[in-house]
Amino acid sequence: MRIIYLTLLLILSDHLILKGQNSDYGSNTTFHKISSNEAKDYKLKITLPNNYDEKKTYKALYYLDAWWLSELVLGSYAILNITENIDDIIFVGITLDGNVRDWNVQRTFDFTPSKYDMQVVQKVGISDHAINLDSNTTGGADIFIDFLETKVLKFVENKIPNLEKNRGFIGHSFSGLLGIYIMQKKPEIFTNFIIISPSLWWNKPEMLNPKLFHNFIKERGPVKLHLSYGEDESNWIVKSNIKMDSIINNLERDRLEYKFVAYEKSNHNSILPRAIYDGLLYIYSK
Repeated sequence: MRIIYLTLLLILSDHLILKGQNSDYGSNTTFHKISSNEAKDYKLKITLPNNYDEKKTYKALYYLDAWWLSELVLGSYAILNITENIDDIIFVGITLDGNVRDWNVQRTFDFTPSKYDMQVVQKVGISDHAINLDSNTTGGADIFIDFLETKVLKFVENKIPNLEKNRGFIGHSFSGLLGIYIMQKKPEIFTNFIIISPSLWWNKPEMLNPKLFHNFIKERGPVKLHLSYGEDESNWIVKSNIKMDSIINNLERDRLEYKFVAYEKSNHNSILPRAIYDGLLYIYSK
């Protein structure tokens, strides 16, 4: 497997040199500043595919946590473009300028659907950049979803009018939690979901309720969902994701293509390369 992976990387490098491109994996990337109604500044990273043609239509895939997932997402797609028959996609990464702590503060507030209400005292983040989970640092998901819908989507679709309405979403951990929340609350925004190790233990856990998918069931049109977690993750992640799989399997499935994967020998972070690659292939293979 290691030899195969290294071979693909060498092929990819040669491919990009031949293309004569210096940006993300032979594609064209632009950055755009966008502000929310709360005067919070974000950065959009819009990546067009190779040989982009204004006369063609394209699917758009929005991925959160672009501050650190951009290389994995775009790199995985670049390898898939060489090895598989996959759709051309326009990627929109949502991030911000700042350091690790800034990013951690932003995602903790924006991606959690309610104020933290558990008896366990918790911090999230790495060492000096960790922050407390409390009522001041959490619970901004509704505000962020409104920002996505009224600012981000409109900005991207005005700038690139040849986009299909078939929008995709990638989220991991807290942003995966947000993805499930969007499915429950605003299922009309996205059609395809790659949800990786979502923090479904959130608040006792409030989102593991089949009734919350009422709006999702009512929505028309096909939906694809690739949900995954790592078997070496915490019990909170493992148990809550197994429960979510049970809930989804009991929903009306006539409009839902669904795959659930438990990755062996994978923890909360090492799962990412495998889950992103497999999710892209599942959702966008022709």
